[in-house]
Amino acid sequence: MKKTISKTSWYLALFLTIMNLWMWDSQLPFSAYSENNFKMAILQLFHVILIVAELWLLMQVGRTFKRHQLGRTRVITSWLVVVAYALGALLLRLLWKNEFSFSELLNAVFPLMRNLIPLATAYLIAMLTFPRVNEYSEAHRRFIGKVLVGMFLVATVFYDDLWGIKDSQNALFYLMVMLIGATFDGIDLPSHWRKQIKRGGVGLFIVTAILAMLMPTISVTIHFDMSTASRFASLSDGLLVLVALAIFLLKGKTTTGERELLNGNAYSALLLAGLPFLVSRYVSFTAAHVSNLSLKIILVGALSAVIIFVGTVINLSLQKLFSHLPITKRYEAWVATLPHHLMEWPAWVKQFCRRHWPAITALLVAYGLAVISNLLMFTSWKVSPAYSMTFDNYIYLLTARQGNLLFTAFLIWLIFKMIQSIVGRYWLSMGIVAPLAIIWAIANRIKLGMREEPILPSDMMMYQAYGNILKNLVSAWIPITAVIVFLLVISLGIYLDHRFPVPSPSLKRRGIWLVLTVFFFGSSSVWNHTDSRISTFISGMGNSPFFFNQVTGVRNNGPIIQFMNNIDVTVMKQPTGYSEARMAKIAKEYKEMAKQINRHRENSLSDQSIIFNLSESFSNPKRVPGLQLKGNPIPTILSLKKHNTSGLMISSGYGGGTANIEYMTLTGLATANFSSTMQTPYTQLVPRLTKNWTFNQLFKYAVGIHPYQGVFYSRVIDYAKFGFNRFYYLGSKYKIVDKKKIGKNPFLSDTTAYANTLKQLKADPNGTFINLVTIQNHMPYDTKYYSGYTKWLPSKVSEGTDKNTVAAYTTGLTYTDKAVKKFIKEINKIQKPITVVFYGDHLPGIYNNSMAKDGTKLHQTDYFIYSNTYAQKHGARTLTDHTKVVSPNDFIAMVAEQTNSKVTPYLALLTAVYQDLPAVSVNTGQGNTNATVQFTNDKGQIVKENQLTKKQKQLWQDYKLVQYDLTAGKQYLYKFKMMK
Repeated sequence: MKKTISKTSWYLALFLTIMNLWMWDSQLPFSAYSENNFKMAILQLFHVILIVAELWLLMQVGRTFKRHQLGRTRVITSWLVVVAYALGALLLRLLWKNEFSFSELLNAVFPLMRNLIPLATAYLIAMLTFPRVNEYSEAHRRFIGKVLVGMFLVATVFYDDLWGIKDSQNALFYLMVMLIGATFDGIDLPSHWRKQIKRGGVGLFIVTAILAMLMPTISVTIHFDMSTASRFASLSDGLLVLVALAIFLLKGKTTTGERELLNGNAYSALLLAGLPFLVSRYVSFTAAHVSNLSLKIILVGALSAVIIFVGTVINLSLQKLFSHLPITKRYEAWVATLPHHLMEWPAWVKQFCRRHWPAITALLVAYGLAVISNLLMFTSWKVSPAYSMTFDNYIYLLTARQGNLLFTAFLIWLIFKMIQSIVGRYWLSMGIVAPLAIIWAIANRIKLGMREEPILPSDMMMYQAYGNILKNLVSAWIPITAVIVFLLVISLGIYLDHRFPVPSPSLKRRGIWLVLTVFFFGSSSVWNHTDSRISTFISGMGNSPFFFNQVTGVRNNGPIIQFMNNIDVTVMKQPTGYSEARMAKIAKEYKEMAKQINRHRENSLSDQSIIFNLSESFSNPKRVPGLQLKGNPIPTILSLKKHNTSGLMISSGYGGGTANIEYMTLTGLATANFSSTMQTPYTQLVPRLTKNWTFNQLFKYAVGIHPYQGVFYSRVIDYAKFGFNRFYYLGSKYKIVDKKKIGKNPFLSDTTAYANTLKQLKADPNGTFINLVTIQNHMPYDTKYYSGYTKWLPSKVSEGTDKNTVAAYTTGLTYTDKAVKKFIKEINKIQKPITVVFYGDHLPGIYNNSMAKDGTKLHQTDYFIYSNTYAQKHGARTLTDHTKVVSPNDFIAMVAEQTNSKVTPYLALLTAVYQDLPAVSVNTGQGNTNATVQFTNDKGQIVKENQLTKKQKQLWQDYKLVQYDLTAGKQYLYKFKMMK
């Protein structure tokens, strides 16, 4: 009977300890409960009971480990159990919640150093060191115990964290309590002392419980808040330590719970109860179910009981499994070889390295190659991952990018193992892999210098051109030297295989390496599938593709991973009914439509001067929900909107996505139709295609102007493929002139952008197409940019939105407004037809509004289409229908209609899409994702696809078929002359 009661008390303490680990989590209402009432008093009392149970359990742990020398095998196994459980939780999180991070991987692999579970850390330290407590005399042990108890009492009296244990969630606290149990073990109390301790313990518990229950009232009375409400309901409270010690001493020399501690059942349950991810799941489950506090406590208790049961089952199952595996004996034999003393470790490590030098060398070489190849992507020893911070790039690489670096090393090591599996030679495999990795890095470095982008998969289709490229742009000695070095290293590898032979891997291992290599490199085919577990894992390791800027991408990820990032590109799902015959029918239909439209059109687009003006991050802040702003920062633009073709443009980006909006305006294609892996057509699609139709091709002369670096979004390459005659950007042979900045803004002003545009308009008397992309209002929006920004401080913003940032951004808009006013005035003086499409690409990412609630408004920018005086006299008109809400892909058709210009069959399709369909974009309620198409009508209301009329559905199907044919299909429409 006594044994049953003793065992029950042990499991009850374990049960209450687990409850105490969870109940005071911030997700649950208990820790934040601040009502000074009877419920609060009962909660305080219950908390005191839980604390006493946990303190007593910890003392029992200390007593047990002091009594039993468990040996190194058991200690190391217990550490491996923590690693296994942590990795299991990490895998569960990846598979279940689709979440992963390199930091969490480090936590799992190094649970002690990263303090993943403080209780487990203390548990292992106690297991290893507490048997040494027996080496001290009884008097010394008692003295240490009294000092520890005194430390708790002193901290309680002064209510200050004197010893760094106040939060009780660190290994030091747990060790101190465990050590109290170890030092006070073995006391055989006389009967009169037992009575005294029993009475004192009960009395102290009652006093402490009453104090804990009264503290909320005292705290409110003295401090007017609950700041000291938990003073006597804390694990580090000295009075409760005394209560737990009294219960512990009354148990005397009993072996309560020793069996559960020694067989690992309790340890397993505590690990499952303490792993952060699992704790968050338990707590969130409890928080989401039942609102009554009492029922929540019962639910926490039920989950605690389940964890104890599951932990016991897992522990017993693992013990049974590994007891029959041959690896267990090898593991025990290996542990037996470990040194017993610290001074023996250097010799053991040296011997270990000698025994396993081939594997260690391969891993170190792979890591070294990863570091070298990544460093070669930089042109300077400095790197600026943020606007205001600069680091040494090797420091940045070895710290902030360590996860990505290790993954690169792993991929190189896999290549080595694959080649070794094929040729069967260690040094020859090393001689092949090392120079290839360096050559690959150097080749990427050369291409970065030539074209401001790394080697892409699309380059593999251009291998015939490489000879001419190398001949014209690279000195002949570079490839010749590379070949010579490669052959010399291979020769060295062959020699070393004869001089220092390494046994070939077995057939079984060769098969494993080949499978692993194919799996990991083949996984790149789904790296950009944002909902895949592989994608989550790769991203968690630190991979950031930066499709909008391949230079940044290769410097962050290295040449190997960045190349693999660009493999997984599914352009677009094939629409139903796609075939050559269907595309021929569509071409015929829209040729006829073009004829009908052109009967009423008089002008030719090629005689017009058309300017597509993408104004960086431009949007009226006064439309943002929850924001109140006095005054009008953009009077000129609003006036132009009032008297000309204008409205709102639905952007498919928020805070970014400039190139995607630009792509839509130039091609008339909707990025919402692309797959989720097609994040940036400029870098992922355009370089792959042999033919890319863009609006500028309808003009005799086309110019791109961007007063910033042309490398972003591969514009230099793409504009050339689009057929632009010139591209003006910083660093190009066509110079940006009139460079002016405003205040301390680091970007060139809109005044500069318009000055360069006017220069082009005046230089060519004939029709010209100009694609102008400004930069002035690009993030960040620093208050130091403009001296008078406080004038535009909003009186109200949404919660979490910074008023100063909004003011700085708005100040920039005022300068844009002034620049536009001057520009419009200047083009009215020019005697040729000029039409300007002015539009903001997206809102700045500075508003902390909910996308689910305000997503549509946060994707609405301003636009207007203005034709100069000369154009108005020669047929240009203001559009009034279908202008309130448009898409970027509508601008081509709108310009053709406003200038009264004839259309091609493709423009006839775009005209029908503009006039008959709602504006199209990605789902504005899901941030920047390209996952779902959204239609928005002139009233700003969302229209579901199934709400379209039969005619609209057919038109939308035609549009998707055309987009698929031009970007992912056979490009039949060029053959059927629909684009001219």
